[in-house]
Amino acid sequence: MTNAAQDPVLTPAKRPRIGVLTGYWSTNIGNAFFQLGAVYALEKAYPGAHVFPIGDQAGYFNTSKGNPPNSIDYAKHLDMDALVILGPYVRPEMTNIVSDLIRTQHEKGAKIMVLAAGMMQYDSGTVDLSRSLMKDCPPHIFTSRDTETYDALGDLAEFAFDGVDVATFVSDLFPKIPSDLEPYIAMNFDQIPEPAISPREQFSGRVDRSFDFEGTTWDVRHPKWRTEMCYKHRAFIFLDCLLGLNGGPARVDGKLVVRTDHRYNPFLMKKNYRAPMVYSGDVPYSYLNIYANADLTISNRVHACVATVAYGNPAMLFTRSPRAYLLKRLGLDRIKDEPQRVDLGFLRDEKNKLIAWLGDRLRETFGEPETEAVCAGEHHG
Repeated sequence: MTNAAQDPVLTPAKRPRIGVLTGYWSTNIGNAFFQLGAVYALEKAYPGAHVFPIGDQAGYFNTSKGNPPNSIDYAKHLDMDALVILGPYVRPEMTNIVSDLIRTQHEKGAKIMVLAAGMMQYDSGTVDLSRSLMKDCPPHIFTSRDTETYDALGDLAEFAFDGVDVATFVSDLFPKIPSDLEPYIAMNFDQIPEPAISPREQFSGRVDRSFDFEGTTWDVRHPKWRTEMCYKHRAFIFLDCLLGLNGGPARVDGKLVVRTDHRYNPFLMKKNYRAPMVYSGDVPYSYLNIYANADLTISNRVHACVATVAYGNPAMLFTRSPRAYLLKRLGLDRIKDEPQRVDLGFLRDEKNKLIAWLGDRLRETFGEPETEAVCAGEHHG
């Protein structure tokens, strides 16, 4: 029998607790893409850290009202070594949603880290407001997802890096799983009505715009009034679907169409399953696999395109949002004009640079990473 006194003694290693603010997958599954990507990148950059997702603030459900009076800002009460905020966190509504959390954790000694920072708008007024909000608790570590944000805000951080969107790590954290579906095009239009899109020889009626894809000209027609109404009020898409207007063909260019809806909540059967072959859910992995296997993704969602190109497939973005700057950072300057693929060698280099830079900064901050447990004695049988 082994003598208990001779058993190895395990002493806890120093593992910095790094909380990553996450949530609101059901209202926009694209949030999950960059949140999971951030956790992955941090774990790769600093092995041995306790990197954990924590719940997001209730105010993001209705940003104009902020956190409800009866909600607990639970993340404010956790003992963390670092708090990680993601994406376009610096916005006018920040004071009613995350400012108190950031200030409280900063006062408790947690390092404030911002990864894949972006802005909702890029005008001078927004930049000035963002800078004034950030000066209260400047980030210790700051990476951007577009160069415009880096140039506008990076100087306020102790350490800043002109990086890429951490959503590009989805292809690393979730390798593609083959399916037995026939070749398909992924269509993702859950904020505006799906346009009529097909190769020119199969198209009829008014043409609003055209693009080239693999040597063929495609034509596009938007339902203009309905599209404008959806841009004016995000609830209009629900009415659009209730009226049975937002459907779509089962095939385009002879290929199956697989549709995705990134907004599972609020759930409306006639919206979520408005046309043939729709996938809608509140966890991200099936979405990722749909984009990983798509011959082409056409979407009004930035992160549907980010996920698609991360897997090496072409995507085209239909949006007016300036957040598309993050795709420009990936070299996809014309993704609003025609389908584009990312240079996977370039993307791999950019992701490696980001992880290496993060690793250097985290080691400077917390010391060399240690294993989860250190054996303080030898085992004698």
